[in-house]
Amino acid sequence: MKSLQLRRSDMGRLLLSLKGESDQNPLELLEEIGVPHQDSKSTIPDFLRNHKPFPRGLSTNEIVALAKLCELTSLKSTSIQNWIKRDIKELIGAPELGKKYSIEQAAILLIVRDLKSVFDFDTIRHLLMTLFNTITDRSDDLISPLSYYTAYGKILEKIESLTLFSLSDHEVETRIIKEIDSSRDLFKEISGDPWLKVKNILTVTVLSVISSHIQRRTVLFFQQHISGTD
Repeated sequence: MKSLQLRRSDMGRLLLSLKGESDQNPLELLEEIGVPHQDSKSTIPDFLRNHKPFPRGLSTNEIVALAKLCELTSLKSTSIQNWIKRDIKELIGAPELGKKYSIEQAAILLIVRDLKSVFDFDTIRHLLMTLFNTITDRSDDLISPLSYYTAYGKILEKIESLTLFSLSDHEVETRIIKEIDSSRDLFKEISGDPWLKVKNILTVTVLSVISSHIQRRTVLFFQQHISGTD
């Protein structure tokens, strides 16, 4: 399968489509993003091309395939199984759609992947259970997992031009917070103390994704220019 690297903002739109909350089906959305229809068979997993009704449930293997479409979001099925059964069991819960996981549950796994590059599972559980209170009742969440994932994807897109190494201490965080504040329309229903919690955790999540990018670039440079040259 050819490499297809979606931005997190585009992945958020794709998840909304799979949930049945979009005017476009997954293939229409991917074609709009820039995946030619004639190339779809070689780039898009089968489950995105079938015609099952929405919303869709996803198996762990389908979540892995979905993650591979997003930049720097590779997952292994064994990792997901361990997370679900042990590390974030109380956060993710049992499959909500028969034997398959809901789109909101899939979004949680993608968020965990982004945080895992920096934090241990105790910290991740603390952060996300502040946002997503009760696995059996999404109505008491400060924000839904999918809305949260989509929001920080949009914020990351806004700061793509950030020049990290020309910035003084705390300027990265200041720029991120500024973009979060300017995106306040994404969080219209959140105010007061809950909003401060969401904003702080958003800042941490965006920094974690940036850190993951830098780590990946470091490894690639090592592999290309140093490893095996001695």
